[in-house]
Amino acid sequence: MAMTNAERMKKYREKIKKDKVKYEAMKAKARARNNSIRTVLRGASLAKFRAENKMRQQKFRENKKQSLIDKPFPSSFKSRQSFGKALKKVNSSLPKCDLKKKVIIQHIAQSVGLVPKSTHKRTTLQLADKLKNDVHNFYLRDDVSYQLPGKKDTVVVQEDDGSKVTYQKRILFNNLRENYELFKEENKNVLLSRTSFAELRPPFVVPKAALAHRNCLCLYHENICLLLKSIDKYVDGKFCSSLQIFTDSLVCSTNNEECMFSSCSLCEDFFTEKVEENVSDGNAKITWSQWINENGRAEKKDFSGSVDEASNQSVLKN
Repeated sequence: MAMTNAERMKKYREKIKKDKVKYEAMKAKARARNNSIRTVLRGASLAKFRAENKMRQQKFRENKKQSLIDKPFPSSFKSRQSFGKALKKVNSSLPKCDLKKKVIIQHIAQSVGLVPKSTHKRTTLQLADKLKNDVHNFYLRDDVSYQLPGKKDTVVVQEDDGSKVTYQKRILFNNLRENYELFKEENKNVLLSRTSFAELRPPFVVPKAALAHRNCLCLYHENICLLLKSIDKYVDGKFCSSLQIFTDSLVCSTNNEECMFSSCSLCEDFFTEKVEENVSDGNAKITWSQWINENGRAEKKDFSGSVDEASNQSVLKN
């Protein structure tokens, strides 16, 4: 059966496309012919040519888009049942929370290249070196921590350059919250969180909880803190809110030796004026704990009584 003109032209185009040199020459010849036709067109003929060319381009794009849609995506599964079984297995392994599920699926999609990886870089605020040095020096102050005298009371710290330095261990007088409040009070214009303040603590400066309970200094200060914790809400003025505030309230100056050894005539009645006279309910029943050294071992015992009895303990007055 003889071929039609359309079939012969289609066969001719397919043959030309196999030879790249002839195919490019044919396209160049067609471009030159179309350009020459466009140059001689005027008015209605030019408008008609442009409309037909626009329709031809739209039809070409639609056919190309449809061919991509109709083309089946290659599947790694032999059947729909095997795909459904794998999908069910993955869904059962995902967390129930929709937010967590979304994060996991997004991470997997990025790892296999289905979606581009995020280029967002997390930025964190860096503390100034001067602030770090100020916090470091604050921990080493004699009114904040004291140095242990023992030969074995040392800590080996690895510096930034890789070298190892041995430091004598220091014990904090107060807990982290009290030290942080003291630092903030002295540096009111500094923005520093309590977490960052704790992270900047030198490794050889340890909390008082790390100190052996048989040490009298730890026992003495801890007993005061335990009493203050029990009577704080019954004493107006917040004079018993912490050991540091309690000490500052009872003396003219913590740097004055006479005041600290109860030899100053100006502040000898401060305990009566600021603590005993500010007790809101002296008959209220409370319980408090104290460390007691028995048979060479420290034991924590509980006591009960009124607020007046607790505030009259000798450990507070001395």
